[in-house]
Amino acid sequence: MRITLRLVGGLAHRLGFSEQERELPAGTTAGALLAALGIEDPGSVITTRNGWGIAPDETVEEGDRILVSPPFSGG
Repeated sequence: MRITLRLVGGLAHRLGFSEQERELPAGTTAGALLAALGIEDPGSVITTRNGWGIAPDETVEEGDRILVSPPFSGG
């Protein structure tokens, strides 16, 4: 399946891209995607699917737009 992966802030700098299309095996979870990016602790980032939060054990679907961001605060 094909998804769009977007990284924000220091993650984009560290991994060398801010957005790319990715081909993933069917059944891939958000946690497995994060692990493939070298992010071992899903709680250390904010992950959304199509604008809504996604848990590490949820399956990523064809056409999803996944955004991974470091935590942020302020206002």
